[in-house]
Amino acid sequence: MGDARSQKSLNRFLAQGLSPGASIWLDEGEAHHLIHVLRLKEGARVILIDGGGHEYLGEVQRIKRKEAKILVLKLLRKEPPLEQEITLLLPLLKKENTSMLVEKAVELGLKRVVLLLTERTVVHGEQRLREKLKKRALQALKQCRRLWALEIEGPISLQSLREEAELKILAYEGEEERSLKEVLEGFSGKSLALLSGPEGGFANSEVEFLRNKGFIPVSLGPYILRAETAAFYLMSVARYTIL
Repeated sequence: MGDARSQKSLNRFLAQGLSPGASIWLDEGEAHHLIHVLRLKEGARVILIDGGGHEYLGEVQRIKRKEAKILVLKLLRKEPPLEQEITLLLPLLKKENTSMLVEKAVELGLKRVVLLLTERTVVHGEQRLREKLKKRALQALKQCRRLWALEIEGPISLQSLREEAELKILAYEGEEERSLKEVLEGFSGKSLALLSGPEGGFANSEVEFLRNKGFIPVSLGPYILRAETAAFYLMSVARYTIL
């Protein structure tokens, strides 16, 4: 028990090519964090994760000025993929809201996020947006002890969306008859896609397009939710319901 508790307190780093007995160099960002932020020394124990379901115990073997070499000691934990895969289809939102939702998608155990551009999307994304979001997602991965990296795709236009999930849910303020709860409670399949609107909501033509693509419009309740609240609500309720 004491050993397990002590391992939980160790600092976590992302790395590739991990196997017991291997020595690996951390990438520049992870090495900087180890050397200049945490100020770890040679001989310190660390946790290494590969983003593909594996967690290893490692030991700092060598520190140069900007480089850190780690000896992989042993496999600590394997995490199987989730039996039910959840995808968040996320129109780009203003300020930090897109980044925040990507982070929450990691914590809630989603498989992927697909970034969307809709008719009323206010933000259209800078060139390196996906790379920045991937970095944010990997940092969240280290903090929440999950072992599978979140897949991030897009941005793509809504009209080019070709989602193949078994159940596709559209949170729509114009829907009054079907609730999110009743649609989710009857679901026992393997893949689920969730979509809520941008700040300006969906155009009528977009709702019709999504209906034709098999999306089921659902109500999130009697109140109007902000775009980021609706997306977070969708993820949370779906994750809780199909656990």
